Amino acid sequence: MDKLTLIVKALDDMQLEDIVIYDMREVNPFFDYFILSSAKNPRQLNGAIRDVKETLLENDHDRPNIEGSTGGAWALIDCGDIIVNVFTKDEREYYNIEKMWIDVPKIDKDTLL
Repeated sequence: MDKLTLIVKALDDMQLEDIVIYDMREVNPFFDYFILSSAKNPRQLNGAIRDVKETLLENDHDRPNIEGSTGGAWALIDCGDIIVNVFTKDEREYYNIEKMWIDVPKIDKDTLL
């Protein structure tokens, strides 16, 4: 299983909602994919961070860098070529990051699972 699929599966297995995958390969020279997802609460958010990290390590990928997990409302998981954002629903609505990537192609998560 490739790295993108492993990450999306880990998020989906944690029952995160509104998982959106942006294909940034033609847009950004620093990373290939940008993922947004919503957790129902801080506990689910922290579980998603743990599961993504463990899944990557179990499959011989580098340890991701994690920012913002202590507040419980948002976390960024930097997996090198893939950036994962996990928000609580309220935080995601407040920041509305999707508006920045409106013209960027998306990947249907169901094609990866």
